[in-house]
Amino acid sequence: VRTVEPMRGGLAPWQMKQVAAFVDASLDERIHVEDLATRVRLSPSHFCRAFKVTTGQTPHAYVMRRRLDKAKTLMLQTDESLCQIADACGLADQAHLTRLFRRHLNTTPFQWRRESRIAA
Repeated sequence: VRTVEPMRGGLAPWQMKQVAAFVDASLDERIHVEDLATRVRLSPSHFCRAFKVTTGQTPHAYVMRRRLDKAKTLMLQTDESLCQIADACGLADQAHLTRLFRRHLNTTPFQWRRESRIAA
């Protein structure tokens, strides 16, 4: 029986699971790298390096991607305003949500919501 080894220099599976669970539970708040590092008993700098080895992205990019995923879910499952959704996802305001959508999806939240609902 072969055990799953963490990627050399990366986070152990239990560490990644802890970080992912904490991020998902805290998306409506500020999430600091120090808090993530403390959860998995690493220094912030070591955590950032190990996280990038494991996921291929920085902790900040990961958190923003999870916020974007949560916003998309809320946009499809609720009729909340984009402003309320931005707040529920820990974003500064609707403009922040719009910038995130443009950067990652090349569209606005309003257009994405309308097109996704038509497609459903």
